[in-house]
Amino acid sequence: MTAPGAPVQGRTSGRRLDESMTLLREVTERPLDPGYALMARRRAEAGEKKSERSVPSLVAMLLVAVLLGAATTVAVRDLRAPQPVVARGRSLLIEQIQERSAEVEALSERSAVLGSEVDELQRGGLLPSALLEVNRLDQLVNGAVAVQGPGMVVKLTDGSGGGLVEPGDAPAESRVRDADVQFVVNELWAAGAEAVAVNDERLTSLSAIRNAGDAILVDLHPLNGPTYTIEAVGDPEEMQVEFARSAGLGFLQLLSAEYDIKNEVTTSEEMHLPGAGSPTLRSARPPQSGDENTTEDRSEEDNG
Repeated sequence: MTAPGAPVQGRTSGRRLDESMTLLREVTERPLDPGYALMARRRAEAGEKKSERSVPSLVAMLLVAVLLGAATTVAVRDLRAPQPVVARGRSLLIEQIQERSAEVEALSERSAVLGSEVDELQRGGLLPSALLEVNRLDQLVNGAVAVQGPGMVVKLTDGSGGGLVEPGDAPAESRVRDADVQFVVNELWAAGAEAVAVNDERLTSLSAIRNAGDAILVDLHPLNGPTYTIEAVGDPEEMQVEFARSAGLGFLQLLSAEYDIKNEVTTSEEMHLPGAGSPTLRSARPPQSGDENTTEDRSEEDNG
């Protein structure tokens, strides 16, 4: 018999005192999950094996890189090596360029000599007066010589996009374009202009006004903005009236209202437009025996 309240033999001898704290014991004795521990052990083993073979791997990779670099160098050298056909074609082109350059230089020298002879004839008074007058008018019309006199001035200034930014940072549609300058120039010619210049670049019958990116070019000469000054020599009053009657005035109002491009139209009593120099000679023929008489006859007819 066992006394009441006494422990039962054989039932408590194998039990732990902290059996009721199994979860806390697991956290304390095994803080790392078995799966994580297994993965960490495998990574450690793989790192040891990798470190054992890292030196041979680096040597192999270095050898492969050297071989690839050598192969690339050889391929590039072979591609850049001039082929016989290409070399012959290049030599032929160089010879042709040198020949053409020599011909151009000889012709330029010949042109300079002939120009000097013409100037001497003009200064010596050996040319007929009618021919001298025709030559002078041709130079004025072609823009070869400078002119001065009264006329009309039109200024176009880049807009500022409604006044929110500086003119240099304005959007593209608020900047003066080559088409705007062309339109105003054509209207001034139609209004009776005898000579026109844009930012002191004299216009001739062969002049071209075009855009190159954001720059405006006149005969390949870039114009400095943001203000473009178009000067036209002629009768100021007549030009003003004709310009107001044409589409030019309405076009300027459109530029101001739609694109914030400012404009100013004034007259001047005295302007000086520079000459564009002698134009490039594109065609000519030797004078015939009857050319001088024909010129004199036409001059007499015109005077009569």
